[in-house]
Amino acid sequence: MAYPAESIINVDTLISSAGLGTANFGAGMVFADFDSSSDTAFVEGTYRDYGTAAAVAADFNIASDPYKAAEAWFSALPKPKSLRIYLRKEKDTPVDSMNDALNKRIWFYWFEFETAIRANDSDVLALTAAGDAAGKFFAFTTNQAEVRDPSITTDIVSKAATQGSRRMFVASHATKLYAGFETAAVFSRVNFNAVNSTITGEFKKLPGIDAEDLTQTAYAAMKQKGAVFYTVVETGGEKDMGRIINSKTTSTYGEFIDDVFNLDAFVNYLTVALYNALTKVPTKLRQTAAGQQVLIDAAAQIGERFIGNGYLGERLYVSDKTGEETLSRGYEILTTAEDIQNLTDAERSARKAAPIVMRLFRAGAIHAVDVTAQVD
Repeated sequence: MAYPAESIINVDTLISSAGLGTANFGAGMVFADFDSSSDTAFVEGTYRDYGTAAAVAADFNIASDPYKAAEAWFSALPKPKSLRIYLRKEKDTPVDSMNDALNKRIWFYWFEFETAIRANDSDVLALTAAGDAAGKFFAFTTNQAEVRDPSITTDIVSKAATQGSRRMFVASHATKLYAGFETAAVFSRVNFNAVNSTITGEFKKLPGIDAEDLTQTAYAAMKQKGAVFYTVVETGGEKDMGRIINSKTTSTYGEFIDDVFNLDAFVNYLTVALYNALTKVPTKLRQTAAGQQVLIDAAAQIGERFIGNGYLGERLYVSDKTGEETLSRGYEILTTAEDIQNLTDAERSARKAAPIVMRLFRAGAIHAVDVTAQVD
């Protein structure tokens, strides 16, 4: 037998793990009442996934809220890939149902409930607070006529705006139960890895939702309160039959739907990128400037990705370093690799990196145009 080369050359194989993947921000879920399914085998406290409204009709009557929600969801263009329906337990409160789904690690981002739950303002506000705390977005629709009355301040939109939860918007429609859920479905198809993929909710069309033709008083009331509405747009006798207007959330910060949605995605992508940078090293990430630079580079890659998809964009700002007005591409990382050398003994013993400070500049979206026509 020949002398084995392995006795001379000893090779150790270091394999990187797969790491974490990013969250699915297109996942929508309807919380159905315990007795709403026509399939007795559908067990309370469990869920099913559906790819079409027709598939939902096999488990729920077409007159039911879950089917109507699914019909709205799958009417959006481009068409969403799936919808999840959770069957609530009989004795659970709405918040209990949400917490049960969360504790079972049933993933969703957008959510809705049935009409009986949504008719109770206190339940709606409790769900909004619970959902916001859990990072879930309540795509709510109200049929309250009071929303369109400027003299009334006790309607659900006014109450929700006072509460100020970021992850909620209220679509106002006289008859359609799930106009807001179809609006969420439009966002559900955003692919954050694709170029120019981020959107605004403003001016989007909702197939299957009747465009309303209302009074100026009603429009003014909804805009002032912060309700989303779907309306006819007209000029010179010509009509555009259906556009979303006033696509704001109930956030205290005055955010639009896409502001909250995009930032949630950015935070998730950044978290995953930094986690993978830490854990996919076969040996270790050194607590040195070189190790810090790996983390900075991972954060920068996400900044570049979100410039590409349209969330971040150019902005003039005053630089903290120079005090001069500077043009940013869409983000700035204020941390340097050498900052790790300034760690305290306690921070070094705890094996921390220097904190990464990023400044983000949203590309935003144009929703209105002012024009001055100078005639000579």
